[in-house]
Amino acid sequence: MITGFRRNTALIALLALTLAQTTPVRAADTIKIGFSVSETGALAAPSIFDRQGYELAADEVNAHGGLFGKKIELVHYDDQSTPSTAVALYQKLITDDKVDLVMGPYSSQINSAVTPIVDRAKLVMPSMDANPTAFDGSHPFVFQAIAQTPQYMAPMIDFAARRGVKTVALLYQNSPFPTALASGIKDEAQKHGMKIVFEEAYPPATTDFGPLLLKVAATNPDLLIGGTFLADAEGIVRAAKSQNLHAKMYAFSVGPVEPEFSRALGPAAENIFGNTLWFPSLSTKGNAEFVKAFRAKFNRDPDYHAALSYAALKLMTTAAAAVGSLDQEKIRTWLHGRTIDTVLGPFKLSPTGLQTGFSSYVIQWQKEKQLLVWPPQSATGTPVFPHPGWQ
Repeated sequence: MITGFRRNTALIALLALTLAQTTPVRAADTIKIGFSVSETGALAAPSIFDRQGYELAADEVNAHGGLFGKKIELVHYDDQSTPSTAVALYQKLITDDKVDLVMGPYSSQINSAVTPIVDRAKLVMPSMDANPTAFDGSHPFVFQAIAQTPQYMAPMIDFAARRGVKTVALLYQNSPFPTALASGIKDEAQKHGMKIVFEEAYPPATTDFGPLLLKVAATNPDLLIGGTFLADAEGIVRAAKSQNLHAKMYAFSVGPVEPEFSRALGPAAENIFGNTLWFPSLSTKGNAEFVKAFRAKFNRDPDYHAALSYAALKLMTTAAAAVGSLDQEKIRTWLHGRTIDTVLGPFKLSPTGLQTGFSSYVIQWQKEKQLLVWPPQSATGTPVFPHPGWQ
């Protein structure tokens, strides 16, 4: 019996030694940066670009000696495009993983859900929430790392007005970002003397847009514009083509900026407009190097989500290096106190954390490629207007 006990003790000791040799242990020379990412679910396409932007930025920081001479370790989990899952994950990142810095997840809805947790922990978080109402000063440790929602479609409406567009049909998903975007679109349309002849919000789970587009067709709008994500933008375009809608212009948020938009729709994607907050051709600081490095690492072109997350992580590590510590109050103060050049242009915050520096641009799909068509000083191609009809 004693022999068996000794044998078991020896086996346990051997197992412990093996585990000690093979189980990764967080080294003292690493700095953990945590976030959730929508690897699955409706928000996966742009969210994965977010993750890749974070990864590229971390690689570059590590290649230059890391932060305070320590390697950055990214800790992330799949929030499944669900706010409640993200809430649990950020609690885990803070209490269990004990991350040193946090980055924001994708989408206004999920950022809004995790903001109170992060702010209570007094951790600075660059948020991908575009809605201005989220930055009223009630969550001082969270700042906007993306352009404000009202700015998203302002250049689009300006372009349309200059082309003589008078009537607008507005569709938008009934969730926080598209709803706020719709409000901004209506304000801009009113400023330019346009009339909203049709407006409707649809549930996020909507997949059949045929009945909705029948109602749109009855109003004969010059412009059909959507506050959308990828799947619903694709669905609306399919329905518009099926109904043979004859609008002069079709424009949507988020969806057209993704490469999947053209692959999924084929010829129907041609001449559709979208908005972007960044483009590969911009002559912003470090942009050419960013595009080259992203292509080399991921074998595809980045989109504006990747550029945003890349810039956000670079900003956080730059701020920490500048103040010489991971003191969150010092990092927050540093970020609020200056204008910083990024691949997206100038980063600048209001006293309550609103983004006041970034701009928006208009893209259009032409011959299976995205072209930047507005404003003219940044354009890489000539816009096709009016829409020539469905192919």
